[in-house]
Amino acid sequence: MAMKFLIVGDLHGSKPEIYFEDFDAIIAPGDFCSDAPRKYMFQALKEPDSKIKWYDLVGKRKARKMIEKSLSDGRKILEFLDSFGVPVYVVPGNWDWTGDKESDWDFLKQDHYKTLIKGLSNIVDVHYKIADIKDYQIIGYGISSAPEYPQYKEEMEKLKPEELAKRKKKYERNLEKVSSLFEKASKPIIFLSHNVPFNTPLDKITNKDSPRYGYHYGSLVVREMVERYQPLVCIGGHMHEHFGKCRIGRTVCINSGFGSKVNVELELSGNKIKKLKFYRQPKLSRKQ
Repeated sequence: MAMKFLIVGDLHGSKPEIYFEDFDAIIAPGDFCSDAPRKYMFQALKEPDSKIKWYDLVGKRKARKMIEKSLSDGRKILEFLDSFGVPVYVVPGNWDWTGDKESDWDFLKQDHYKTLIKGLSNIVDVHYKIADIKDYQIIGYGISSAPEYPQYKEEMEKLKPEELAKRKKKYERNLEKVSSLFEKASKPIIFLSHNVPFNTPLDKITNKDSPRYGYHYGSLVVREMVERYQPLVCIGGHMHEHFGKCRIGRTVCINSGFGSKVNVELELSGNKIKKLKFYRQPKLSRKQ
């Protein structure tokens, strides 16, 4: 039996336009919340003292209001997606405030993502989970915004050996955790990740305002899982510069794009992709 999916990209607080109808489920790779603090984060990265945090630049009172506004914007988007009455498979993005255990600010240590999706009956969070979708299974791996272990000399030189060891250990834990889900799979797999695979046409930073301009900045875990298990499709976002597809072995990898003006239409039948179409311009307006 064929299944049709609407895929939306990173929305960052903007309600998506829907350009086609008649889909069985929605897939969203995270980053529902708006991103007003972004410019301060870039500024903090460029500071000579690498330990300075973006919320130190603006003050915690203002920073908290910015985060609360970001969460409110994200909630509205999830409520909109929930309103279609079909399952909405999601993972959190790096903008969805999942909690930073290493932060020195208690407010940022909290997992606000749980509240973001709470009470929405059609939202299915698949982060570190496997879920059945009729003839398919979906595996989720969210949050990742960069290679889980540094891949560039200048980045490695900034970190002390103990920090590198810590990152390596976390990377290996994530590999094991996601791999265990693939080992359990018994149907064709849709792999939903926030980030796209590392070192492909879909993950190079071309934004000259970014402090990581020119780097490939996809996920090592995603790349490893795709190479090792060859899921039917791998769907991600995060890298805003790209909207399209590439292939790794038998797997079609999709960058679902950025903003409210892009959709992807995916139709699967058996172990094959029957239709894959990328939309950029409005075709249909949903009556509210």
